[in-house]
Amino acid sequence: MDQWVKDWLHEQRELGEKCIEIKYINGKHYVYHSTSKYDKVTKGPKKVSKYIGRLIENVGLVVKGEKPNILPSKIKSVTEYGNSLFLHREFGEIIQQLKVAFPDDWQEIVAMVITRVDGYCPLKRVKDKWEKLTNIGKIYPNCDPKNLGKVLYRIGQNRFAQEQIFSNLTENEDKLIYDLSYVFSESETLQIAEKGYNGKRNYLPQVNIALFSGINSHLPVMIRGIPGSVKDVKTLEKSLTELDIKDSILILDRGFISEAILPIFDERRINYIQPLRRNSDFYKVRIHFTKHFSYHDRFIHCGKRKVDTHWIYSFKDTILASLEEADLYHKVESDSLKKDEFSVKIKKVGMILIRSNLDIDPEEVYGLYKSRDLVEKHFETFKSELSADKLYLQDSFSVFGHFFVAFLALYLYCRIINILKEANLNKKYSPKDLLIKFSKVYEIFSEPNMIITEVPKQVRKIAEEINFQIIPKV
Repeated sequence: MDQWVKDWLHEQRELGEKCIEIKYINGKHYVYHSTSKYDKVTKGPKKVSKYIGRLIENVGLVVKGEKPNILPSKIKSVTEYGNSLFLHREFGEIIQQLKVAFPDDWQEIVAMVITRVDGYCPLKRVKDKWEKLTNIGKIYPNCDPKNLGKVLYRIGQNRFAQEQIFSNLTENEDKLIYDLSYVFSESETLQIAEKGYNGKRNYLPQVNIALFSGINSHLPVMIRGIPGSVKDVKTLEKSLTELDIKDSILILDRGFISEAILPIFDERRINYIQPLRRNSDFYKVRIHFTKHFSYHDRFIHCGKRKVDTHWIYSFKDTILASLEEADLYHKVESDSLKKDEFSVKIKKVGMILIRSNLDIDPEEVYGLYKSRDLVEKHFETFKSELSADKLYLQDSFSVFGHFFVAFLALYLYCRIINILKEANLNKKYSPKDLLIKFSKVYEIFSEPNMIITEVPKQVRKIAEEINFQIIPKV
């Protein structure tokens, strides 16, 4: 305990104040009135503490609910404390991993991630945005835009270090979803931006993005930037070489599996679940429906059959079948669909075929198949909320570094979404809303003191609901 604290405490006791206790929390002194009362359950004394206020050197006791008496001329800086503390808490584990994987660049990576987690932040604004935040972790990055550009280049070059982070994130995941998206680039010097067909059949210069998401954590766990002309199956084959996911279940979209890649799954002991296209020959295989179940108030018939070394699971969604059937009849009436095509398609209405090397309950397979929308939501956040699809860089390694930083921002953003969902606050607040609320709590630096401003009632309530301690517990 500092001498000035001991002097203050001695002075209070000389004045007749009793039961005063001082707690040292996060480098600050908090004053409590501590007594004891009889506990009927334990039949012994139980400590009871009541928070009085904050003790500040050269200021004295600042009672709870009151503002410290500091002359404006003494204030050196005012920074956003609440949102910075929250972001460092949620990103803390990854920060420790970055220190090991990127010993020379981890501070700049942290600054770029934290300053863009609530939206797009070009390199020229990172320094200004970082300086608005309280430096919780005592991190001192070089945020000059030219230096950050060099950092992105080095990050993009160091795929091995990136894989260390991805490996840590996938360590506790036994069910992964894999999908592919794309971003456009108008740069004439960016070699990775090759012309290729995207999901909308547009033939444009683009960069493909491969993303893995974990079902257990509901978080993204790996990202890769890939030339735009590379086919879907090839992206998967290369991605699998970078991750050790043996004995895991990989959920895929249509089009990712060719017969050539199936032996790779066997060799790496990877289980897979993949929906088949409507033109697949497996629709000719007779599979009897042996059971049914309800999924989100929809009635699903199901059955399975082993074909060669894998299993084909068949599902029929009764609501989807009626909608597709009505649509086919409308097309026939409008002469946009020939009758011979109609007779083929009518047999497949509401049908979903899934191929897998797993012999498990069809209902479980269907649930895993439906979980694919998780990675789609992550892509949507990656592009819309974080604006990570804006490619202004001129070389491939810098783009890879950009994707990695944006991925970490996506990871942190999704962690906040999970916290809000767990507290049933996700319909009321977005991660951006939450960070704005917490930014109302400031740290005032008035040499030699650091003072945390009063926490608004609404902010305190939100913090309690998500188990986030801004002020010391009473």
